[in-house]
Amino acid sequence: MGHLIGYNLKLLLSNRTLVFWTLAFPLLLGLLFKGALSDIVNKEAFDTVPVAVVNSQVYQDSTFKIAFDDLSKKDSSPVSSETQPLLKLRMVKTLEEGKWLLEDEEVSGVVEITGSSQAGISRDAKAHLTLASNGVEQTILKAILDEITQRTDMISQLTQREMAAKVRAHSPPDFQNIPPGQPPAFDPSQVAASVQDKLAKSDFTLRDRSPKSMDLLMAEFFSLLAMAALYGGMFSMTVMNNAQPPLGVIGRRVAVAPTSKTKLIISGIISSYLLQLVGLILLVAVCHVLFNIDFGPNWALTFLLTSLGALVGLSFGVAISALVPGGENMKIGVLISVTMLGAVLAGMMGGTMRYVVDQKAPLVNKLNPTALITDGFYNLYYHPGFDGFWQDVTLLLIISAVLLGASLFVLRKQRYDSL
Repeated sequence: MGHLIGYNLKLLLSNRTLVFWTLAFPLLLGLLFKGALSDIVNKEAFDTVPVAVVNSQVYQDSTFKIAFDDLSKKDSSPVSSETQPLLKLRMVKTLEEGKWLLEDEEVSGVVEITGSSQAGISRDAKAHLTLASNGVEQTILKAILDEITQRTDMISQLTQREMAAKVRAHSPPDFQNIPPGQPPAFDPSQVAASVQDKLAKSDFTLRDRSPKSMDLLMAEFFSLLAMAALYGGMFSMTVMNNAQPPLGVIGRRVAVAPTSKTKLIISGIISSYLLQLVGLILLVAVCHVLFNIDFGPNWALTFLLTSLGALVGLSFGVAISALVPGGENMKIGVLISVTMLGAVLAGMMGGTMRYVVDQKAPLVNKLNPTALITDGFYNLYYHPGFDGFWQDVTLLLIISAVLLGASLFVLRKQRYDSL
């Protein structure tokens, strides 16, 4: 098996076109991103972003108000040495009033918080962003809302756990026999405040973390890594194409070779995965060292996500080879087209596209491995180890298993009348 793996490694690396698209192209694209976009960020990201906010009771009682007030203070700008704020708030009474300001180009976006409010606490608060154009300011607004939403969800989860612990600590009679006028054994609002206070003391604050997230290059490089993972599927696709007699001379030779076909395919799959994993690790290292992209403190989880990205890319390549009819050029075209479409939907060409997809068709990016890998890197940077990251990991594993299972089912049914 070892010599077969070595043979497949040499065979894959000898294909210059394959090496270019899977290893060299992502690096060149990263250099272009750094050269073209860093200058735009330096010129445009210093301006305060005007935003209209619908001043509802739900907004007043939500975490979004605390965050927006914080980011509209003079020392909240993450990219300027001056004291200008990151956001300039325009409070409006209705969404229609905000849209008028948007049409007059007085604001870059309109934010409306929906949900319910009870006893000064907002429940199921969700942010809705209305935009009129694409640009740096719109991307900043989307990044802010994503960050606040993720952290609000985290606070909600931790609060529910604290509440459950409080309930378990008090038997039902404690709640049933409370004298009139006496407060209950614990106050839910105090539990929520206690959770937020603990998070603040542990260096979990929007003001400390959110400014870093305003590095607009991070969105591009995270989606670039995800795209590279899917492009790596060309390795496994080439291996599978070489094992199919109708696709070329190599496939016919493999079919009549005395060596077990199963061993040849397994060794080829291992070789393609190793090459793809090394390529992704190299790209992560280049992004971190040369492009100054921060992946967060947990490098073990970064490696886990990178490994899963390579696995999804491998599964994608195998599936394209097995499920797409036609010759090798047709399969390569399908792989590149689907990968690029997934990268666009994941936000590589601007955060607004990702936001529109998430709002109009949220299921699309739940099934888009490029978006899941991108989200995984975001979660590692913002708050590693919480539910969002492990949800991405689980979905990537499911997608890989489905693609490999479908490919195996189709390949086992293939029969050839003659070679």
